[in-house]
Amino acid sequence: MPPRARFRRRLALAALGLAIAPVLVVGWLLIGVNQDALEDTDRDLLFAVIGDVSRTLDGTLDEGAGALATVAQLTGDASLTPPARVAAARALVGASPALTAVRIFDHAGVPIDTIRDAGDHTPLPDALGPELRANAAPAMGGIVLTPAGPAMAMVAPIHLSDDTWYAYAPVSLAPLGDRVARIADETFAGDRESIYVIDRQFRIVAHPDPERAMAMATTARTELLAGLERAPGGEQYLVFRGFDGPDGAMIGAVRSLPRAPLAVVAQLPRARAFASIGRMRWVVAIVVAAAALLAALLALVLASRVSAPVRRLVAYAGALAQRNWNARADVHTGDELEMLGDAMQGAAAELAASEAQLRDEAAIRNDLGRYLPEQLVERVVKREQSLRLGGERRQITVLFADVASFTALTEKHPPEVVVTILNQLFTILTEIVFRHGGTVDKFIGDCVMAFWNAPDDQPDHAARAVAAAIDMLRWLEVGNDAWQAAHGVTIHLAIGVNTGEAVVGNFGSEARMEYTVIGDAVNIAARLESLARPQQILIAQPVVEALGDRVDTLPLGPQRLPGRLEPMPLWEVIA
Repeated sequence: MPPRARFRRRLALAALGLAIAPVLVVGWLLIGVNQDALEDTDRDLLFAVIGDVSRTLDGTLDEGAGALATVAQLTGDASLTPPARVAAARALVGASPALTAVRIFDHAGVPIDTIRDAGDHTPLPDALGPELRANAAPAMGGIVLTPAGPAMAMVAPIHLSDDTWYAYAPVSLAPLGDRVARIADETFAGDRESIYVIDRQFRIVAHPDPERAMAMATTARTELLAGLERAPGGEQYLVFRGFDGPDGAMIGAVRSLPRAPLAVVAQLPRARAFASIGRMRWVVAIVVAAAALLAALLALVLASRVSAPVRRLVAYAGALAQRNWNARADVHTGDELEMLGDAMQGAAAELAASEAQLRDEAAIRNDLGRYLPEQLVERVVKREQSLRLGGERRQITVLFADVASFTALTEKHPPEVVVTILNQLFTILTEIVFRHGGTVDKFIGDCVMAFWNAPDDQPDHAARAVAAAIDMLRWLEVGNDAWQAAHGVTIHLAIGVNTGEAVVGNFGSEARMEYTVIGDAVNIAARLESLARPQQILIAQPVVEALGDRVDTLPLGPQRLPGRLEPMPLWEVIA
């Protein structure tokens, strides 16, 4: 895309952002307010219909409980003769729509008599459990299925002069089903899944579809009903939330009834509940699109006026990218763009000068980096390091790592293979030394010498050196796999580490010098390396004292070092 087109596009995007952002914010806020209001309205609606169903259920249960209590009172009325009691109870059962059958049980729950309406075939229990007899005041025994549909089992006590009997009756929930069906038609436009009543086993006991209530089908355990199952018995559960239903996103409310082991569920598809939100989004989208079109037109007009000097600046920047420092910016607009062109020309001059300086410093660093540690290279480049002969006494830690059985290696393989292996080995060993902050002093044939705590101070120089030695042996486990596969060679290192005073500095002549360390501490480290077995790290007592308990070591006792009269206590590092 040409620079002008890119600049024009950016201006258009900026104008679009400035024009669209306020519209989007206002639209978003309006949608949020409307959605909150709709959610409050839907919540109030669902709770209202739940309350309506709850009142219908309370009325049905009250009517059944009252009729059953009257039957129990008549049955236990000592002022009436037994035939008169039975006749009065039978008349009451026939007259009450809530009762179609009543069974009388004695104090042990054994049936004594049954009072039925003509043509009634409602199944009645053959025994009355102790829990219902203990709580009959009256008590509700759960939902039972009768030929007329689900019913609430109720028990009322019959108080006799010397005993207590019980009247049992299933109170029909048909009025509840009728009310649920009317609410579904009138309030929810015939949605058959909008409201229903379930028991504690999640069985449907009242539904706009009578067949589902007659079958007492088990409803799906949606997220809306999950808390109902965990709600403590006897406590009211009331919740309103959104959830995923079998047919998509829903909102719903559920309330457990304190008087009966039932719960009323009311729910709506979310798309239907928030239909007006979708229409409002369309309105906001149309307004945003109109604002975007107008902003884009204005941006194109503005871009055409300012793109010409921008193209010249882009061309000038391209020349600078090619390091054409003699190019000039041809911008004379008298505004900030001209100031930018002048600034770029000034920067080009500075870049030309700094590039020359960088070339000089890079050449110096490249040359010195072949002979000196990185820290010294930086000091030499910055003219902070003295190049005079001499040194300073410092406490250092020295490491010698030598290839064991190197003579056998050179005898069995061509020199080119040996050189390749040594270069690969020294490359990795050097990287390990650098990783632990050390300085590679020199390579002596098949041996590498490194030291720590110079030129910069390193309080933990002994620990760094031993850690580097351990890493060297660990790395060989990987390196040997490659060398064995490529050349049939396995490399082992013998490593010696010692801590002590030495002179660190520039040694040699005015014409040729090197930065190194000299002292007895260096000689001891070299003797330790010559005494070490393959894959063994030997350290002297000063190193052990500096390490403390940070590394596991094995004491080897006093050992005589080559070229020294007195034995020295040595330790092996357990890597």
